[in-house]
Formats: sequence, C-alpha cells, structure tokens
Amino acid sequence: MDAAIEAQAVSLTKDLIAIPSENPTGDEFAMADRMEAYFRSIGLEVMRERVSERRENVTAEITGSGDGPALVFLNHMDTVPVGEGWSREPFLATEEEGKIWGRGSCDMKGGIAASLAAMENLKRRIDGGATAKGTVRCCMVVDEESGCMTGTEAAIASGYIGADDIVISCEPTELALITAQKGAMWFELIFGGKSAHAAAPHMGADAIHAASHAVVALQEAVAQLPYEDPLLGRCTMVTSMIDGGHKTNVVSERCAMQIDSRFVPPLRTSDIQQIIHEKAAEACERVSGVEFSLRATIADRPPVTADTDSPGAKLIFETLGEILGAEPEPAGVSYYSDAGMAAAQTGSRNCFLLGPGNIEQAHTPDEFIEVDSLKNAARVYGRLLEKFVLDENSP
Repeated sequence: MDAAIEAQAVSLTKDLIAIPSENPTGDEFAMADRMEAYFRSIGLEVMRERVSERRENVTAEITGSGDGPALVFLNHMDTVPVGEGWSREPFLATEEEGKIWGRGSCDMKGGIAASLAAMENLKRRIDGGATAKGTVRCCMVVDEESGCMTGTEAAIASGYIGADDIVISCEPTELALITAQKGAMWFELIFGGKSAHAAAPHMGADAIHAASHAVVALQEAVAQLPYEDPLLGRCTMVTSMIDGGHKTNVVSERCAMQIDSRFVPPLRTSDIQQIIHEKAAEACERVSGVEFSLRATIADRPPVTADTDSPGAKLIFETLGEILGAEPEPAGVSYYSDAGMAAAQTGSRNCFLLGPGNIEQAHTPDEFIEVDSLKNAARVYGRLLEKFVLDENSP
C-alpha cells in the first residue's frame, strides 16, 4: 500500500493546487467538478448539493454492511485569496526542497489529497474481494474560509454528518490529533452619539470616546476571567477593526468596532456576548448621550472538546502509533474548523482535526506542505480506513 498511496497523495496535491478556489473573490465550482470526476473514476456514486450560486458540496461514500456510525472526512475545498508577497506562482504547484508550494497546499489541499488517496486504496481493496463492514464518507464542502461555514451547515442539514459519526477534518496539524477547539466568535459593536463642532464638544456625544473606554474595559475583563483549559489555555479578545468619525474638527457621532473572541469551557457564546454588552453599557454611562448596539456577525461557534475515550478516538490513536511509531497525545487549537462546527451543531464528541502540514504555513505567501508529512498522512488515513471499514478476515 505505502508506495502507491504516497505517490497518489503527492500527485493529487499538485492537481488540486492548480485549481483556484479562493474565498472570497472566487468559488469552488471547478474543485467540485474535479472531486466529482475523481470519485466517479474510482467507482463511487456522487451527491452534489447546491449551497449557493456556484458553490456546491460534493459527497461520496463507501457503504459497509454494518449499521454503526460512519467515519466522515469533512474537508473544505476553498482557500483564502492568494494575496501579496509571493515569490512563486501560487497555482503552479512547484515541488522543491522536499516541499510542494502553492496556495492551498497546506490548508488544505494536501490533506484532501491524502484522504482521497486513502479512499482509492480502500476501494481497490474492496474491489479485490475485501468485505466492508463499516461506512466511510467524504464530504467536500464549500465556504470554510468565512465566518459562517455554510457548506458544513448544509452537509449536516442533509444528513451526511450525524451526532454519532466519527468526523475528521484533514487540517494541517502536523499529524497531531486535535481533540479540542476554542470557541471563536466575531461581534460588531456600534456606538452612536451626536456630532458637534470640536470647538464645542459638550454639545455632542463622542462615540469614539465611548468606544475607547470599551476597548480597554474588554481587555481587562477577559484578562481577569478565571478559566484556563489544559489543552486550550486562556480566553482572548481582540478589537481587530475600528471605524469612526469623518472629519478632524467634528465630534464623532458613530464608531463601529469588530471584535474577535476566543474562549474556553465552560464559557459559551452567550457568556462572551454578555461581557461585551456589560462593558459597552458601562462605557455609555461614562460618556453621556452615547448608545450602542451589539450583534454576532457569524454562526455560533462555541468551544468543543472530543471524547478521547471514545472508540473512534482510540482507533485513531492506535493507528497513529502503529504508522508513526510514537505515542500520540491529544492537543487543542485556538482556531475553528468544519469539524468544530459539526461538533457544535450535532452535539458530537467524536470530531477531530488530523492532517499533514503546519498551520503556520496556512494563509501565507509562498505557502507549502512538506512531502514527507503528506506521505505520512496518506499512510495514516489508509490504515485508519482499513481498520475501520474492512472485516478483519478480508484478503
């Protein structure tokens, strides 16, 4: 298995990098076509689901005889935009220095390719007479590189991802098994005041002044929270954008703030929203005449933690130890993923991140994935599918 599955993972990674699927500025339609063609080429039926204009999820599965949960690869077809600062062609998929370079190589077309190579290896085994007892499903989704993750929402609504399924998103984790993800919410906080001549500020209500109080108060409030998770650390809150005022000599009547909050259990989204609400209200009390409005700008993304004692987790740990020869340890991340969204919306505690590459390369100019990491991932996925799907007496 090893040589063939490794070679296929490398070849597919290059093929997929060459298909632009930027979000925003583009779409995943060409990637969806390529996924459908690939699945059909190995003899699988394909389900395509329209999520929005020129954005379609693609799902295929190998169906086993058992009635237990499925193992689901939940992977996103979109990438961030190319951006500035590249010294290489972003869609050329150059292989040099033991790396494959190009936009999406790390996040996450390398992971997609490795999982597809594993699916093809499994299908070949079954076509050769092996018996499939378990079901494995590939959900290729759109729109992960946004706040709403509409592709995963659609896949859940269509029944392709259930609460009992074992979900793996092949995000770049250097093949560490990620079992916990911080909550990740975005909010818009708008202060409204009254404009006045800056020579007579008492005639107005300064929205920027109130906003400045809120920024400081929010930082202090989050720093004082008593919660620290062994895998996820502490909460953070960043006021990442501020837009206010329109002229130097005019008291600002409006100031809008964009806030990014990363938080850990036992906090929920409602708790974070309440903290922001309270500090905004206090800021308005300090600056007379200013009011505020607050809203979440993305879907609910609470912290999620997988059950490391579940059969699915144990199988993944066992496979990692078998293929990589090291005792794996659970880990947590501060970013959010399709697997996190699946866990949040289904209540599943069997959602994990496991993939090739280093997250530090994601979204960067001259993005790359190391070939050795890609090959290891293909072998891990290949063996995992064999252990999960095939009858132990299969040829």
